[in-house]
Amino acid sequence: MGLIESVFLTVFSFGFVISIVVVIHELGHYWAGRWCGVHAEAFSVGFGPTLLSWRDKHGTVWRVAAFPLGGYVRFLGDAGAASEPDSEKLDQMRAQMGADADKCYHFKPVWQRSIITGAGPVANFILAILVFALLAMVIGGPQHNPALVGDTLPGSPAEEAGFQSGDRIVSINGKAISSFQDITQEVIWRPGQELAFEIDRGGEVLILPVAPRATEIVDNFGGTRRMGQVGLSALLQPVIGRLEAGGAAEAAGFQIGDRILSVSGEPVLSWHQIDNAVAAADGDVLRFEIEREGRSSIIDASLPYYAEAAPEAVMQNGRISMRTVGNIWQRDRFGPIGAVMHGAERTWAAVSMTGRYVGHIVTGRASTELLNGPLGIAEAAGQTASSSVEAGRNASESAILLILNLIQLAGYLSVGLGLVNLLPIPILDGGHLVYYAYEAVARRPLSMKAQTIGFQLGLALVLGMMLLATWNDINYKLSQFF
Repeated sequence: MGLIESVFLTVFSFGFVISIVVVIHELGHYWAGRWCGVHAEAFSVGFGPTLLSWRDKHGTVWRVAAFPLGGYVRFLGDAGAASEPDSEKLDQMRAQMGADADKCYHFKPVWQRSIITGAGPVANFILAILVFALLAMVIGGPQHNPALVGDTLPGSPAEEAGFQSGDRIVSINGKAISSFQDITQEVIWRPGQELAFEIDRGGEVLILPVAPRATEIVDNFGGTRRMGQVGLSALLQPVIGRLEAGGAAEAAGFQIGDRILSVSGEPVLSWHQIDNAVAAADGDVLRFEIEREGRSSIIDASLPYYAEAAPEAVMQNGRISMRTVGNIWQRDRFGPIGAVMHGAERTWAAVSMTGRYVGHIVTGRASTELLNGPLGIAEAAGQTASSSVEAGRNASESAILLILNLIQLAGYLSVGLGLVNLLPIPILDGGHLVYYAYEAVARRPLSMKAQTIGFQLGLALVLGMMLLATWNDINYKLSQFF
């Protein structure tokens, strides 16, 4: 892919995902305002010069702007994010508006203003649920692998600690572990911190101390960040989940869904045994006993081994180094109800993980270097788009992969936007909710002076976070060249 195409794809992808999550957020405010009888003067998709505009029957001006990087809704009497007038200003506004005061945001009961404010983040969470539900119906949802060790990366902390294939991880630092994905969530935020892994090895309980090593990994947003890794991979079932078109495995007669029972007479219990056997054969013909639709058969094949992909197998817990016979997580297809439930579970998992991430940064347990700014999100969108286009075997398949992966990225970003906006920081939705909570208890708004100080501090904090995140993005890119 050329430079111009790559830049265009990055800009398009960034604008696409940002516009989706921000516009849905603002639509949440808009529809809640409509329900509460508040007049929306304008709703804009994007910023900058107006490309297209019209006025609906409710008097709201809808506009599409030149720069599709978000959007906003403006209610009657709303002067901006810091628009929270005190009692004196409210009296002046009521006198000026006359009969229209009943449609003004600021004259609605505090419970209605709270609903309107909270509807933005709620809309983001609903979007995430629907995105993950759609993906579950279209491509299925990944099954969570049990917390069983399949292999360790040579020279990794896990190998040095003495992990063995088949070990079941019971807990980490006393926290119960139920799936292999739980392990990842426990170690990624703690590079360099020694963790106590409780394992069950054939009925014997052992405690293995391990310090995750800071490693560059691919996150859910398609970007790369330095996070903790111990070098463990899950025990993968020896079932073929993907075949390279025109590859040696397909030519030999393997089919998706085949379960490999043995290799050259040696029983196979996990994918790693197949991986090791192919590596040891070094191109020689191996005899594979497979099970297909309840019947066993024999396939003799010489399969190439790609050693450079082995670290990826251990790092990403879902890919293996033998590209000709790719084993990926088996996926469950869902009906509409099951898909929505699955979407809610994935959204909650993303909320929990993001919440822990924010908490670890606030408490100093995770480095602020993990903060992503606009440049990082743009890079992630570009990487997601590029990998999608390159993975497709033709233009239509590339387009489908591009849309599906960008939609998934939008789902994760939507969770992040919803959570960030609920932080109790003045200027964010969460800060407004704090002010409304005070008003509900004190039965009067907070004084204008106190509100102004709060908004100034909140603005400084948010700008500081944005600058730090942007510096992280720039520093990370510079570190790749120097």
